[in-house]
Amino acid sequence: MGKCKAIGKYILNFLIILAIGALAIYLTVGKEFGSVLEAVRSAKLQFLAIMLGVMALYYLIDSFILYLICKARGYRLKLKQTFVTNMTGVLFSDLTPSATGGQFAQVYVFHNQGIHVGQASGILTIVFITYQIVIISYATIAMLINASVIFQNRQSIWIAVIGFVVNIVITGGFFLVTKSAKAHDFFVVKFIGFLSKIKLVKNYEKTSAEVREAFREFRDESAQLFSQKKLFLEVCLCHVVKLTFFYTLPFFAAMSLGAPLSVSELPKYISLAAAISLFNTFMPLPGASGGSEASFVMLFGFLGKTIVSTAMIIWRVFTFYLGLLLSLITVAFAKETKGGIMKAASGKDQEIEQELEQETEEVNPQAGSAE
Repeated sequence: MGKCKAIGKYILNFLIILAIGALAIYLTVGKEFGSVLEAVRSAKLQFLAIMLGVMALYYLIDSFILYLICKARGYRLKLKQTFVTNMTGVLFSDLTPSATGGQFAQVYVFHNQGIHVGQASGILTIVFITYQIVIISYATIAMLINASVIFQNRQSIWIAVIGFVVNIVITGGFFLVTKSAKAHDFFVVKFIGFLSKIKLVKNYEKTSAEVREAFREFRDESAQLFSQKKLFLEVCLCHVVKLTFFYTLPFFAAMSLGAPLSVSELPKYISLAAAISLFNTFMPLPGASGGSEASFVMLFGFLGKTIVSTAMIIWRVFTFYLGLLLSLITVAFAKETKGGIMKAASGKDQEIEQELEQETEEVNPQAGSAE
């Protein structure tokens, strides 16, 4: 019964993604539907093939990042194993609001591959820390270099500023709370207590204990990561390379439609794509549906209505729906994802929870106490 309920939730989320995506496309395309459909049909296959190759490299580099960190931790996983783990995260991140289900599902896969739950969670914490550092730094540099493009109108300014502020607040908040006892106590005791009073948090004791553990893990992993300079630089470099590839996709989407572009305009497209990526990172809807389409059309509106609408559809197919399909196939056939993957993605796998609690007590018996 529980499994059916979990499956039903993800099917519902998938339908929501399709519905919002279809609505966004309809609002964008409007009466240009015939022209857009014709443009899609006449898209140049060589550029679509390049986009396919770019996304393949993107997912392989993501998998290689997990491989590097696992190797540094003494786990001899093969690249194909970390590929399964990565694509599992892609699937459940795409199907859950704010990508909340991805990490739980990845911990489950790591667990099936022989990595202890606490270690698996630590590995994913490293991925989160390095990714946030790189994406904020990358987007900041790209937007400063191309400030005249980013700040050309009110819409692009709002997209860039909101994305930047949200990422800085969340990442900076993690570091502040893990370093400052006062900030830690304020968040855990007062903020979660307030959420509990207004019934947004059902179990204060359990939630506060989980948050304390998450902050402790973030602090420990960040301290260990920054002491391993070689690993830190290698992982950050991988993030830079994969994001650079990823941010070229709007350029190739426009090229596939015959837009008169030159290579000299590529940095402009990369900076605009970086702004979209920042904006979409913590979108509350599954797959950042609606926000992705709208931000793309706003920032690349200079291409003209027909081309920007068609480019957005092509871009969205490669950056989201292709990954959704590939990850679904991977999860369906990989042996590591058999069993309770739905429960794990929902954070309701009791075996995983018990092992994590046991490891936490062994490493730090006082983890639940305020620092």
